[in-house]
Amino acid sequence: MTPAPAADGRLSAQPLVLGIAVALLLVIVAYPLLWLFLGAVGVPGTLTLDHLMRVGGRAANVDALANTLVLGFGAGLMSILLGVPLAWATARSTMPLRRTVHALVALSYITPPYLTALAYIILLGPDAGLVNRALRWIAGAEAPGPINIFSMAGLIFVIGGHVFAFTYFLTYSALRSIDASLEDAAHMLGSTRWQVITRINLPLVAPAITGGALLATVDSFALFGPQAILGTPAQIVFLPTRIYATIGSYPPRWGEAAALSLVLVILTVIGLGIQRRWLERRSFVTISGKGGRAKMVDLGRWRWALLAFCLTVVAFSAVAPISVLLLTATAKNWIDPPALANLTLAHFHQALVQDQIAARGIANSFRLALAAAILAVLVGSAIAYLDVRTTLRGRRLLDYLAILPLGLPGTVMAVGVLLAFIRPPLALYGTIWILLVAYVARFLPLATRSVNAALRQLDPALEEASRILGASWLTTIRRIVLPLTRTGFMTAFLLVFIPAFGELSATILLYTGGTETIAVAIYRLNDLGQIEVVAALAIFMIAVILVLSLVGAWLTGAGVDEPRSRLG
Repeated sequence: MTPAPAADGRLSAQPLVLGIAVALLLVIVAYPLLWLFLGAVGVPGTLTLDHLMRVGGRAANVDALANTLVLGFGAGLMSILLGVPLAWATARSTMPLRRTVHALVALSYITPPYLTALAYIILLGPDAGLVNRALRWIAGAEAPGPINIFSMAGLIFVIGGHVFAFTYFLTYSALRSIDASLEDAAHMLGSTRWQVITRINLPLVAPAITGGALLATVDSFALFGPQAILGTPAQIVFLPTRIYATIGSYPPRWGEAAALSLVLVILTVIGLGIQRRWLERRSFVTISGKGGRAKMVDLGRWRWALLAFCLTVVAFSAVAPISVLLLTATAKNWIDPPALANLTLAHFHQALVQDQIAARGIANSFRLALAAAILAVLVGSAIAYLDVRTTLRGRRLLDYLAILPLGLPGTVMAVGVLLAFIRPPLALYGTIWILLVAYVARFLPLATRSVNAALRQLDPALEEASRILGASWLTTIRRIVLPLTRTGFMTAFLLVFIPAFGELSATILLYTGGTETIAVAIYRLNDLGQIEVVAALAIFMIAVILVLSLVGAWLTGAGVDEPRSRLG
């Protein structure tokens, strides 16, 4: 891309601005991924395969891999069992309270899963959990309660209750897009309602189901928070927690951490490959030029049974965790039963004002999320502009590089960032800047995709007319592109800010004293047993995320029927 002269003979700002964005992309994304590979093969130092061999040679690593696979497949299966029925119920049936169920699924998705894990420790902890204490009281027993959340089943339950939203939203959108003429033809040929569902609807939305299940599985691989909070007490080790242990040991085993991270990358690539190969063998056309909107199915009295199932799912995934966190945050002692004498707001004051680490973490989280959102939108916008508005050779490769982190776990990106920025020429470890780099790298795909979609909706003729009339490139961007695509840019900003505000998977590997975030504060306070303060911080975080989500929905005009989240 050669610099183009402006109308007045000066050098255009376009090559400079876009060139800086490309350089930042290479430094923030490509450079860490390069060091991730180099670290796994022994660079710097001696080129060796010992680190890769050690991954399969140590029993702890093999156990971590096996546990990660079991967790991922269990959560993926759970996402299908919960997400598909709920999607059909809200998209295609006459079940009451469809909008309420839809909104509560969204709430379960935007709630960070490590907060859900903390809530279920309060509910289902074997010793002090509220449910287990009630069951012991009913049975008159002194032994620990019968339900143990510190188990593989407990982990699958908690994580599955978060990631099923992937399958739900994708299946919901697909079901609403099915050509009604296909169902009408099946009914005319004598098919029953059940046959239409199983032979028409579900096969046609198979890409959405498998895509959602794949996203759920891959996301489950990388969720450090629940794995550490619930798995560590049960001595169940997963790849992310194993990576954390190898870096936290003395001396840190960087090569082994890089090799374990590559295993997570391989698992992601294999999952994508399996899905693509399976889908290529089938046809899944659901929208044609004929037909109309699919009809809602009248279930009669069975709609109440379906409603009971849906409300049960969202109760466990959203209502119960947030309710118990709110009750705990406002209780003088969370073990005591709810009563007016037990109510207090002192824990919020302690969490937001008195606790220095928590207060510093809140401030750091706001600063990091704001800076990451701005940088991600700026870099993502430039990459999207190169892809949509130029003929630059290699622009598709840049676009692919920008969205590559979307399929990588946070722990993988954190290891790459650590290896890249722990040494000169860019020694950022120990500063808040390394967290900013990791956040931008992790959430850059969300900004890039959102701006890319907005630019594709804008007619290039408007920009060409502006340039013909003598406006510079920057003036065209400022007065034509930004005003007409502001919704897409605002969506991109919120899509980065919201997950960055509560990020834990990468942060736990990169933070140092003074750079704690609100997620780290919650994690540390939980280790210290300050459950009420943890609950107060959790409610504060959920409130911030919920308000921002509602603002985003209002700004983009997205209602309950047309959700716009990073799933889209």
